[in-house]
Amino acid sequence: MDEALSSVSGGLDLDDVARGLWEAALPHLTAAVEGEDKELLTAVEDVARGAGLAHVVSVAALLDGYLDGCRQLCARLQSAGTPEAQAAARRLVGLENVALTRIATGYCSGLEETMVMMRRSADEASRTDLVTGAMKPPEIAELLSLEVERCQRMDVSLGLIEMAVQPPAEVDEAQRAAGQAALRTVGVCLQGCLRRYDSIGMTPAGDFLLVLPDVSRRGLAGAAERLRREVGVSVQGQAPVQPILVLSHYDYVDTSAAEMLKVLEQSLDEARSVGQSLAWS
Repeated sequence: MDEALSSVSGGLDLDDVARGLWEAALPHLTAAVEGEDKELLTAVEDVARGAGLAHVVSVAALLDGYLDGCRQLCARLQSAGTPEAQAAARRLVGLENVALTRIATGYCSGLEETMVMMRRSADEASRTDLVTGAMKPPEIAELLSLEVERCQRMDVSLGLIEMAVQPPAEVDEAQRAAGQAALRTVGVCLQGCLRRYDSIGMTPAGDFLLVLPDVSRRGLAGAAERLRREVGVSVQGQAPVQPILVLSHYDYVDTSAAEMLKVLEQSLDEARSVGQSLAWS
């Protein structure tokens, strides 16, 4: 059988796409027609995955290429006239649908990996977190430093709120998805509740950091109460999140941004430990 297949598989009239696919498949052809088709199917799926990653060949071209090669092989086997060759042709025809499915699966896998890499690149290049829409930790820290300098220069007050959103324990994929959806909803809610010159970012620990310049202590407290209420309403039915808010207010800004963040983080840890939902640092 190996000799017969070698003789019929030589010099197939294939285009470049089909040739690349069948060059990977042919070494496993004998085993496939004898019932061991795993290696052949894996080979064509790997070629299709690579094509999906490179995105230079369409899946239609791959499917047509496989069919073209398969039909040429079957025609040559049928013309050989031997029972063994005809049985091999029938086996190839029987594998056709499975092979086409594996090619499509491999191509989709390559496309999915490409999309993941593109999303990762976009996330790395973006100044904002893709889930929440809030500024990333380095960006919000830099903005806070600039805001501290501005408040000192203009002698205006500064308010800060650090908010932890605690979703339920994530033990499966559905709960992880619910937690991500809740964070996205909270991010949108915060952007809708604050003033246009307030800023929203994320801390390295994954909590929200809100920077509210030129706000009174009473105004900061009112904003925190409103945020806690609105966040609870926004995620109702989505995930039972439990927001914890810690507030800092500076009538006169005489502290560095780094020290402000350190105090907020410590206060948030204390609030968590005693089950307090709203606290002043």
